[in-house]
Amino acid sequence: MATELVFTATYCEQENIEAWVRGVHLHRPAADILVVDDSSPDETGAILKRLQSEIPQLTVHTRPGKMGLSSAHLYAIDRGIAGGYDRVVTMDADGSHQPSQIARLIEASDSADFVIGTRYRGGSHQAARFRRFLSLGANKAARRLLPMGLSEYTTSFRVFTPSAMSSIDRATFECGGYAFFIECLEVMNNDGLVLEEAPIDFLDRTGGKSKIPRSQILLSAKALLHLNRQRRRAPAIASGRGGSR
Repeated sequence: MATELVFTATYCEQENIEAWVRGVHLHRPAADILVVDDSSPDETGAILKRLQSEIPQLTVHTRPGKMGLSSAHLYAIDRGIAGGYDRVVTMDADGSHQPSQIARLIEASDSADFVIGTRYRGGSHQAARFRRFLSLGANKAARRLLPMGLSEYTTSFRVFTPSAMSSIDRATFECGGYAFFIECLEVMNNDGLVLEEAPIDFLDRTGGKSKIPRSQILLSAKALLHLNRQRRRAPAIASGRGGSR
């Protein structure tokens, strides 16, 4: 039987984390659940501790402070490899990603190494107008600068198979912050993995405030240009060695 690890990273998600954990447990009752919390100063930690006593599949890894999304995701991949999981699912815990839609990404991963949830090819983006504007602009730029057959580059709703986990584990990442999510795709594409997408309905966050700093817009743009320059220096990669459609 396939084994799944469903992961999210948290910082001050007291308004959302219980609904996320319960939603994942409801829709993927056999899956293990991993939450990496960066010592949230609100009640996130206390809520997770209470849920652990009720849901034995839930593991909470508390870090000493804000260490960033990229390192949290790499930790989840490491745990996926160490635990011998068939699939690692990564998500946001703010209500924008729906646990009920995990199944469609898992199904798509039966014929791919990696699957990303897309808001653009059959999916929908129902967040606030400014968030929709940022996401659309970032994805248009990524499709132009790093074409690999995908419509979505930036959402963290993803499924990694063992081959994708291994690709990420071997890589040395140069981009931090939210640009890390784009670099992950480039790493796997360069390794020749089959990248697929499945439609999702991206909702506005349920509670709390967005934690995306405005500075990430500039940093992500710089990272995209950097990755594009790397491609142009490696024609074999730019021509599309990857298996994505």
